[in-house]
Amino acid sequence: MDVDADFSDVGQFFQDGEWEVEKKMIDVGDEAVKFAEEHGDYQDRTLTLRTSNDYDVDKDGLTLKNEAEYASFVESKGFEVLSGAARHAYGELETKLGN
Repeated sequence: MDVDADFSDVGQFFQDGEWEVEKKMIDVGDEAVKFAEEHGDYQDRTLTLRTSNDYDVDKDGLTLKNEAEYASFVESKGFEVLSGAARHAYGELETKLGN
């Protein structure tokens, strides 16, 4: 008994699935940056710290970052620059990706 199967569209199926996951990570990254801007509990006199929140999405996942060189110092003093947004993003990714 011979079985003839056509798997020519399997690659596209996986590419579509990868894009769906990447799109959800992009949405969560946007939400996390907005969350950080709205919920940062520090006084940002120059707006540099608040507007330096950003994210990257690649095949390995979502990375939240703040480009201001003193962001980690402010976090170390107990203020939320990006840590609250990271917790928020983690919860959103679990919800949206079903982990």
